[in-house]
Amino acid sequence: MAVLAVALVPTMEFGGDGDEITSRTTSSTMESVYVEVHNTDNARRTYRVFAIGAASDTPAAGVRLLPTDRHDIDGGSSKRVLAVFQNLRPGEKREARVCYAPVNLPADRTCQTFAIERL
Repeated sequence: MAVLAVALVPTMEFGGDGDEITSRTTSSTMESVYVEVHNTDNARRTYRVFAIGAASDTPAAGVRLLPTDRHDIDGGSSKRVLAVFQNLRPGEKREARVCYAPVNLPADRTCQTFAIERL
């Protein structure tokens, strides 16, 4: 017997240059954000989406990217990726930057900082 479990997780979407921190308070153990990955080039590119620390380039713990962290995107198009902040403990505030960059140009990344606090 197979059981399918679906979790309804509140989500928000971001876009922009990453100069500000988006804060959110939740009573759930999970909070998610949609990341809109834009390919502004004319050619198809492969992008990597990743979560790193708010003040470092160390991978952020407890952030899962769905459906995957690599995406082929046609020129001038975009794709949504879900970043799920998991296993939030009561009173915990987790900060992370969710970024995307072309695989062949990792320094050309776009990031947004999130601060998720669980009540």
